[in-house]
Amino acid sequence: MQTYRICYRARINWTRLKHALPDEIDHSLNRIRQMNRRAGVTGALLLADEHMIQFLEGSTGPVLETVYCAMSDERLYDMEAIFHEPARERLFPNSLMFFRDLTGSVAASRYPQLRPLIDRPEKLTRDEGLSALHTFAGDVVQSSLTNGMLMLA
Repeated sequence: MQTYRICYRARINWTRLKHALPDEIDHSLNRIRQMNRRAGVTGALLLADEHMIQFLEGSTGPVLETVYCAMSDERLYDMEAIFHEPARERLFPNSLMFFRDLTGSVAASRYPQLRPLIDRPEKLTRDEGLSALHTFAGDVVQSSLTNGMLMLA
């Protein structure tokens, strides 16, 4: 089965949040991860001050259905595709939805190049999008290996 992947960026309509940001994030991630588990989709979500980047991977149908769902989310607008393409393997194979908050958190100071990149007004290129995702893809793989070793011990 061929893997298909999509990466897009969207502006965040902060006035459409129904809860405080931490609660909104928790609720959204729980829902996304439940849906992704059923659909066989994995991916990542990077949150900056004005934009978010979402990366989805899996079978073509479920990935596209997930994007269509995001397109109807009133909290998002000005969606732009960064890339959509077939892939040989998944970047986040063990993550139903990896999440990193870059809005002034520890991650923002650890990866200072990402927030200005994600929030800049110009369109992101495929290479810039992949570079941002690769920043965290290795961490997820290492974490999975560590968790696996701990389970064996």
